[in-house]
Amino acid sequence: MLRTSVLTQADAKAPAEDRMSFLDNRVLRLGANLSLGGAITYLSASNSRTNLVNSHDWGRQIQMSHYSGPVPFAPHGKQPNKTWAGLGWNPIQCGDCYGNRSKILAHRNDGRELYVKCRPMQWPLDNEPGECTFECWIRLQANTAQVRCRLLNQRSDKTQYAGRGQELPAVYTCGPWHHLMTYTNDLPFTGGALAEIPDRFPWSGISASAPPDRLGFGNLGAGRLQVHRRVLWQSRRGWPQGRSNGLYRAFAGGDY
Repeated sequence: MLRTSVLTQADAKAPAEDRMSFLDNRVLRLGANLSLGGAITYLSASNSRTNLVNSHDWGRQIQMSHYSGPVPFAPHGKQPNKTWAGLGWNPIQCGDCYGNRSKILAHRNDGRELYVKCRPMQWPLDNEPGECTFECWIRLQANTAQVRCRLLNQRSDKTQYAGRGQELPAVYTCGPWHHLMTYTNDLPFTGGALAEIPDRFPWSGISASAPPDRLGFGNLGAGRLQVHRRVLWQSRRGWPQGRSNGLYRAFAGGDY
């Protein structure tokens, strides 16, 4: 989701200030953007204001994004943006490529757990809410954000489409965190040395020999962000200078 012509449309509708909901456990500070479906748009150490999350456009952030057929997806004859027609059915948490935001249906934050529920928008279409809801439960434990997500599908189209890769979640980091790291030996979570996965255009990913549940982006000088998920991941190259720009795309086949 990188085309400038589309991003300009979305940016033009952005309000002066987004509504944020924060958790802070004195180790991590995490912010969910209630103006963007509750997507995570802020993550830093508690004693820092260096935000790791990339929000250059609404197709980034740390957010839910799902895919299914048909391709193209043209409900009631409404045609998708030509740039994104190949995505098919694609509700995302923030909003669509035209700048229409997802609607928050519920939110609560008691300081320990942050919950959001939204009606996502179909990314390729102009103001087309998804026939589904997204929910996220977020807790902080030490230096870890534990995020549980749920998609409740309510599609009127009952066709069983083929399984596709899903973004579970999409995670975009800012430019300095472009080194894609993993642990490749047989003693995980014991403090062993990490290995860097080299960039390959347009996607970088892990091989079958690399543990799929622990990958991270870092700048090798000021910390890193790790994602723990038991599926295969890919990373897309981008700014700066063609290096990985922080997208994790989880390829877990599923029917939606």
